[in-house]
Amino acid sequence: MFSNPILDLEISLFLLVASFVVGLVVLAISKKKLLALVVFSILGNLSFLVNVGSRMFRFYHIIWLQYAVIFIWPIINIYLIIRYIKNKK
Repeated sequence: MFSNPILDLEISLFLLVASFVVGLVVLAISKKKLLALVVFSILGNLSFLVNVGSRMFRFYHIIWLQYAVIFIWPIINIYLIIRYIKNKK
């Protein structure tokens, strides 16, 4: 209700960049591309879920992203986790 959309976007983008860096670190350490993708995808989803209740999505007219973060991205994450577990065996 009292959120600042500009600050919310900055927080989301900072967390998204941080999740990308963490994904790169995981890739560099483990040399497993799928694991790095899973880590980046989950953290990237969380970076937007932090602000899912804010006015940021309406202010910037990106309601579609809000729906994707809530409904589509978690399904992609589940798929990636299942695929990683299957490849691990």
